[in-house]
Amino acid sequence: MYILNVYSNLLKSRIITKTPLILSHIVTSLCNCKCKTCDIWKKSSEYKNDLSKEEIFKMLEDAREAGFIAYSAWGGEPLLRQDLPEILKHAKEQNLITSMITNGFLLKDRCSEVTPYLDYIIVSIDSNDDLHDKMRGVNGIREKAIEGINICKESKTRVIINSVISKLNLDKIDGLLRLSKELNVSITFEPMQIIKGYNENLKPSEEEIKKAFYKIIQSKKSGFRIGNSYQYLNNFYKQKDYTCHAPKVYITVDAHGNVISCLDKNWGNIKDKSFKKIFSGNEFKNFCKGAENCHICDVSCVIETSVAYSMNPMFFIDKFRNLL
Repeated sequence: MYILNVYSNLLKSRIITKTPLILSHIVTSLCNCKCKTCDIWKKSSEYKNDLSKEEIFKMLEDAREAGFIAYSAWGGEPLLRQDLPEILKHAKEQNLITSMITNGFLLKDRCSEVTPYLDYIIVSIDSNDDLHDKMRGVNGIREKAIEGINICKESKTRVIINSVISKLNLDKIDGLLRLSKELNVSITFEPMQIIKGYNENLKPSEEEIKKAFYKIIQSKKSGFRIGNSYQYLNNFYKQKDYTCHAPKVYITVDAHGNVISCLDKNWGNIKDKSFKKIFSGNEFKNFCKGAENCHICDVSCVIETSVAYSMNPMFFIDKFRNLL
């Protein structure tokens, strides 16, 4: 039923509304990690400028009116927001499919507060040993994340592990697959994104990425619960083969309300500009058309949503199998 609902809404978006379906929201600038592959934690001091709960409520209502079907809360670390359960509840009241991306440190403590309003929880774990703590700059975070996953599994919320591949954890894929199997949850992989002046030294070579994703493809074929589609995984082992439809499918709102799509294109602030106004403009439509010729991204949110938008039946069969 879920896959059919997504399929029908994609069709509606393509033919009728011509507007994105997924609202990706950096719900707070705050972060309790100091990750080697991500520099968001350096912006924690900006949290006082985060959207208020009331402003987020208004944004969610605007999202419903604009035709969004899903809301994803991330950060920073979303569980650092004390009013997060209220925000997620309001998103559900707008009939939005809800998800949260978390480092898992506070998941055990706050699981019961958020799971009633979440369809999916994505927990970031990059190595199934002490390396993960070192990569995150927080002692004990791996164990806390695993404890949180086990507790959340008792709810109706679906839990997924996400792992970012860098030079640091190229040899940790087998351990991550074992963790996925032991916890009986699916796992997704994607390569580290380059942040100029911060993490370039951790970027794997093209050959290392090909080798890593070939291993992931073979592991998926052998039965491991890998949530990435074959269409996505094959982009690392073969020539990139997708048409970018990402800005047609999802849009990001940062912690301060700026509406952003790929290439850091800023469409204004949600506090003074509605989604409908943005999406109905020729500038947005032309931007989406121009993106079709772009293939620079290798993040899952771009390629997976692009393949979904293309209505590729094999993609949906693959995703359906992963839900079983």
